Amino acid sequence: MPDSSAIGNALIAKLGADTTLLALMPNGVYEDVAPPGSTRFVIVSLIIASDIGMFNGRACEEHQYLVEARALSTSGSASAASAAAKIIDDLLDPQPPLPPATLTVPGYVLMTIRRDEFVRTREFDEADPAISWRRRGGRYTVACSL
Repeated sequence: MPDSSAIGNALIAKLGADTTLLALMPNGVYEDVAPPGSTRFVIVSLIIASDIGMFNGRACEEHQYLVEARALSTSGSASAASAAAKIIDDLLDPQPPLPPATLTVPGYVLMTIRRDEFVRTREFDEADPAISWRRRGGRYTVACSL
């Protein structure tokens, strides 16, 4: 049986291999939390994972991820976060005339990746409201068959 974590790992690897995205988000792509001191990075967080059964077994897994470019207000955040979110969307849910997204996941066959929701927020520091984070990205569904 394949490892369900491989889907999220493949998503992080795909984003982390894109040099254009990393030029805008030079601290990298991480699961849930970036290292201390990071000011421009991408976070991939699993929201929910569902199994779809068939014939007394699992036929497909559908995972929803929040994928966000995050940038500290003092690091050119607004334009970097927005530009990074566009690249993320082009990589994960490209619209025609671009070809469909690909994702290599050991033990699985990709069925689809789609953006379900656009996300745009600004988060203010509780201790110092002059400090804020720009957060741009989306909620993506990745469906894979076994």
